[in-house]
Amino acid sequence: MKAIVFDNAGTILERKNVIKDMSTKKVFFNTDTIGITNKNDKNIIVVFQTPVDELYDYADMSIKEYMLKFNSSFEIAYSQIKVSNEELLDVLQDDAKIRDILETYEVLLTRDVRVISGAALIVDSQSGIITYVYTAGGLLFKYTSDVINYLKDEGFEIYIASGDNKHSLNQIASILKIAKNNIYSTCNVNCKESVVEKLQKEGYYVYMVGNHTNDILAIKKADTGILTLQQKELLPKRLVSQADYVISSIDMVIDVVKKES
Repeated sequence: MKAIVFDNAGTILERKNVIKDMSTKKVFFNTDTIGITNKNDKNIIVVFQTPVDELYDYADMSIKEYMLKFNSSFEIAYSQIKVSNEELLDVLQDDAKIRDILETYEVLLTRDVRVISGAALIVDSQSGIITYVYTAGGLLFKYTSDVINYLKDEGFEIYIASGDNKHSLNQIASILKIAKNNIYSTCNVNCKESVVEKLQKEGYYVYMVGNHTNDILAIKKADTGILTLQQKELLPKRLVSQADYVISSIDMVIDVVKKES
């Protein structure tokens, strides 16, 4: 039995992010939010489960107030240290507003995107300062559908384990015709490793395809770990060294599978 687990953004989806630097108030484009987060080991990424267009009713509310009011609306999707939702809310500052997120969303809508992955924050979990807010979206890479269809024909069970929210991943699952039960949303680095381990215990030979440090444990744990560089981000050597294969385009997954058959 064979299974393959894909990360989403930067792996099967060409990610396009619009970010607001809360210290300068400048809005800019940058796909490497994990790279930004990794600059401080206390930084975390917080993902909103609420679709961005539903945030307009709360535009004048502080982000902290919104998160306190709707405690199930967010999850910590990436961190290098252990932080709970409760610990985050205890220290979180309230100077950033929901309208700051909406500003990035409106700029993103002017870009060529098919999927809106959702809104997120980069927070210094020690000081509680929201350093960046952003909205992410993107387009499927050119060969994503071809790869998925090939793997289905070869009898693979296909999974997606991603830090993105459930609404965007369900949309992608519908486009690619992947079973919703095979989707793991707001899945952090440990979650992704657990997904791989669970499948291995069920008797699957597991491939993991990822693109950044939030995939490192899953790539290491997998029977075959694949790192894709298609998003063209600068990656640390410790990540590259864990991969069995480093590829430059998602269609090269087919080459890896054929080589190992």
